[in-house]
Amino acid sequence: MSSSIRNSERLPLSFYLQVLFCAVLWGSAFPVIKNSYSALNIQSYGEQLVFAGSRFTLAGLMVLPFCRRRFVESISRAPKVGLAAVMLGQTYFQYLFFYYALSVSTGTLGAILVGAGSFWWMLLAPLILKTPKPHGIHWLLFAGCTLGVLCAVYTPGLPMRNVGIGVLAFLAASFSGAVAATYMKIVAPVSGSRTTTSFSLATGGLLLLLTALPSWSAYLSHFNWTTFWVTLYLAFLSAAAFTVWNRLIEIYSVNLLSTYRFLIPLMGVLESILFIPDERLRPGVVFGTLIVLSCLVMMSRVGDAAMAGRGIRP
Repeated sequence: MSSSIRNSERLPLSFYLQVLFCAVLWGSAFPVIKNSYSALNIQSYGEQLVFAGSRFTLAGLMVLPFCRRRFVESISRAPKVGLAAVMLGQTYFQYLFFYYALSVSTGTLGAILVGAGSFWWMLLAPLILKTPKPHGIHWLLFAGCTLGVLCAVYTPGLPMRNVGIGVLAFLAASFSGAVAATYMKIVAPVSGSRTTTSFSLATGGLLLLLTALPSWSAYLSHFNWTTFWVTLYLAFLSAAAFTVWNRLIEIYSVNLLSTYRFLIPLMGVLESILFIPDERLRPGVVFGTLIVLSCLVMMSRVGDAAMAGRGIRP
């Protein structure tokens, strides 16, 4: 297959469906986690990390049966620095920051700030993967996407405690995820995207559980069937979305995927409004949605090889 998609070629329908599938699943995580803190009586930050660690460890085990290669052999062949970057960035550090930030901020704010990962990707990919730098039109369309998402989440006078720390934590989470996604481009061709995903989720989840070891007893004291089913859904969400998304990273260029990553915060905003109490549908959400979708359509028609490259290797 050619190393890039020619200007006249279109991305396959399966690409758009897979990106939308990931966006809808990850978007649902915002309201589910946010509502779970109160509904499941998860109070301390340590309990939140036990909740997260259980989810990701289970998610990694869910992916394991679908790994086509021998697991241990594949992992042993992977570049160690890249594998560590994926595991720590994709699971451990990303959600160490994310769960705290979501506990002190709104779901919509979390959605827009997690979307900052697209910009981290644009900065990191040329440095780590030596990919072509984005052109001026790409930056312009990225700015349009950002404007659209800002319109969707902006509410004058919105009261939020610890908002500054929440913003920094969300930005740190998105940076960690972007580092992992960039190194996934290096690791996946060696060990396989599914094997890498399974290893990253399971080991990262175990590290979260170890970090929150003093809070296990408090978390288990009010563990019930509702907690079990919510954890099971979040584990499935992570297993399915990360498996599909990491496979897309293996096939397509990071620059291309960074543009469509804006669908994740967009879905997060919409699903937070639908399912989190006190977060309502406003005209800005409708207007912002139209801006983001318009920019994504324009981006898909640019047809630049640097943005639509397949199989680009570092």
